[in-house]
Amino acid sequence: MPINFPLTVGQDFAGEIAQCGKAVQRFKIGDRVFGFAEGAYAEYVAVPESTVAALPNSIDFATAAALPTAGSTALQLIRNFVGARPGMTLLIHGAAGGVGSFASQIAKSFGSKVIGTATGDDINYLKSIHVDDVIDYRHERFEDRVPEVDAVVDLVGGETLARSYSVVKKGGVLATTVQPVDEAAASRAGIRAVMIIMKYSAEDLAELAALVEKGALKPRLAQTMSLSQTKEAQELSQRGGAHTER
Repeated sequence: MPINFPLTVGQDFAGEIAQCGKAVQRFKIGDRVFGFAEGAYAEYVAVPESTVAALPNSIDFATAAALPTAGSTALQLIRNFVGARPGMTLLIHGAAGGVGSFASQIAKSFGSKVIGTATGDDINYLKSIHVDDVIDYRHERFEDRVPEVDAVVDLVGGETLARSYSVVKKGGVLATTVQPVDEAAASRAGIRAVMIIMKYSAEDLAELAALVEKGALKPRLAQTMSLSQTKEAQELSQRGGAHTER
């Protein structure tokens, strides 16, 4: 993306409204909110009303700050592109990561069966959120373990994505966030393949908050760090040392 310096990074936030513009209708000063901002690694951000949702009192700020990007991506993947429902079986690659853990829980809340790929400590984590079956990708090839599935959610890309077309039932769907899909491979397999880019939606934020409130969705919070630790937090995220960062 084209950018200009100096630049304040960060996209997801949670906090209280300190000031309202004249056109704001849904919120007032002091309201608890969360959503998307440009330059969220800051004490204050200016945001449009369209990218913000009310934050219920039962949800703390740390939990809410982990929701917007990863949660909205997962919700749009599972609801809009996969169309998860009872009776469906989904294979989710990277199921224990930020987007993957949300996608696994959202799919379960919609009544679908979920098979996830993971390794190490992530295997027990996926079992703790009631993923139906977990494949240790370091020791097993998912093609050898899964029957044909209704959908694959790919959050890994590369070889994993390339090997996934063959395990989707004819008429099924493969959705990825990582790289462009192979239209020829999808056509040969008789499936629909899509690469998705998350869109900002206040309505989706509200749906995520509702799922958290009823206990169907719980962010995997690795640790909470102060604003003065922004550099360390960003480096930890880039090294893949945290599952969900704020």
